[in-house]
Amino acid sequence: TKYDTSGTSLVYSTYLGGNSLEHPHSMIVNDAGNLYVMGTTGSNNFPTTPGAINRTFSGGPSISIIFQFTNGVDLFVSSFNPDGTALLGSTYLGGSNTDGLNLSNELVYNYSDEFRGEINLDDNGNVYLATCTYSTDFPVTNGSFDNSFSANQEGVVMQLNSGLTSIGWSGFLGGERDDAAFGITISDDGSAYVAGGTHSLNFPTTTGAHQTSFQGGRADGFITRISANGQNILQSTYYGSTSYDQIYL
Repeated sequence: TKYDTSGTSLVYSTYLGGNSLEHPHSMIVNDAGNLYVMGTTGSNNFPTTPGAINRTFSGGPSISIIFQFTNGVDLFVSSFNPDGTALLGSTYLGGSNTDGLNLSNELVYNYSDEFRGEINLDDNGNVYLATCTYSTDFPVTNGSFDNSFSANQEGVVMQLNSGLTSIGWSGFLGGERDDAAFGITISDDGSAYVAGGTHSLNFPTTTGAHQTSFQGGRADGFITRISANGQNILQSTYYGSTSYDQIYL
């Protein structure tokens, strides 16, 4: 739903979904006024567009979070034109297990922590995602900062093109225990800053970082900077204490 700047006039409002459950997690508008939405879907007929990265629902195990995702969930990313009359791009993203949901007993602490994750854009219109996956076959790219699945739940960071027709780069972010990427922002040089929570004792940190070891409690926050080409972790640190810590954007 889009309102005018005063919030008194409805510009457009539309459904987005298929024959099962959908949850939008994050959205952002680019300079042209196009809306990008990221979320999770349990629908095998979610609306996708010709040439999209993936037009086939992969699903996964049945999940109950208030409501029942009988056939599992995939991520989706969709974009609308400024007046909401056309779907410019729309794609599934995921593997054969649960994608886009934070289900970790260690990392779900606040109401609706299951549905965190963020979408963002750079100055060239590229689309960035920070989220979670349980899929060992999640679409990561060769040469990315990490394309090896390490744990039960991994953080995921991705760059897509503006049309949602190709993956620029994609990698797992985490260690040997549960990890979750909650937020992402892009710097002027194109590098991506990612924040979230981790239960891993070997989360990837860099030499000279603020905190290079797990601080304790159920979880620590983390901040990680990934190179513009997605190939390297430039800086990465835990950010926490001996109590419970996570970072949300």
